[in-house]
Amino acid sequence: MKKVTRIFFSPSGTTKKVVDKIAGSFKYEKEVCDLLHFNADKEFTENDIVIVGMPVFAGRIPKTARDRLSKLTGDNTKAIAVANYGNAKVGDALLEIVDILKENNFDVIGAISAVSHHSIFDGVAVGRPDNADLEKLSEFGEKCVEKIESGESLQAEIPGNKPYVDYNQLPFTISCDLDKCVFCYDCVTVCPEKAIPDEDPADIDLDICSRCTACIHICQENARSFSGEAFEAKKPIFESANSERKEVEYYL
Repeated sequence: MKKVTRIFFSPSGTTKKVVDKIAGSFKYEKEVCDLLHFNADKEFTENDIVIVGMPVFAGRIPKTARDRLSKLTGDNTKAIAVANYGNAKVGDALLEIVDILKENNFDVIGAISAVSHHSIFDGVAVGRPDNADLEKLSEFGEKCVEKIESGESLQAEIPGNKPYVDYNQLPFTISCDLDKCVFCYDCVTVCPEKAIPDEDPADIDLDICSRCTACIHICQENARSFSGEAFEAKKPIFESANSERKEVEYYL
């Protein structure tokens, strides 16, 4: 019996939402592999179907997400690639996901670039994915169901470049408001890079932090946020440059 596994790296929760919407088109049993927490080898069979969602960081998927995705292998396993970005640019991220899956013996049948509320600059793509996006995601999911039933593989060419664009570490600072922090240690637990020390959750090692925003979004007290001159200077420029709506695009 076929089984659908939703695989995602979703620090702010939007990539998970996109993957879940696509998975809703499938009537098979469903499982979850959350790469924000799962970091081990895992094998999938030819009876499995995987939907793999990754956020886009400056035109690439996050290094940590790439490393963890690379540990997953298939056996001619049907796969759907999802790049979720904040209305700025997909860059090489979707192609990167497809390449990793193919290298690891997954049979990619479809790929999609989805748009969600930007995780860093909150004035970009507010309210997305919206109803129009969700309808497009459902349409794509239904077409993927048809492709699996027909046995076809991905035919379309995925946009992107090789070599991929270089990784670009953001210079922004993440600060913690000690007046709000209740030392619940949720941020310590969720950080995929282990950049927040157990002994002081108000601290963060910015040299290894990927600025993925997981610690910001999990904080129930809103104690963590981006700050500093570099962030404050970039925010209005970025939001103005990326105000024009971009649409969901899929490839089959």
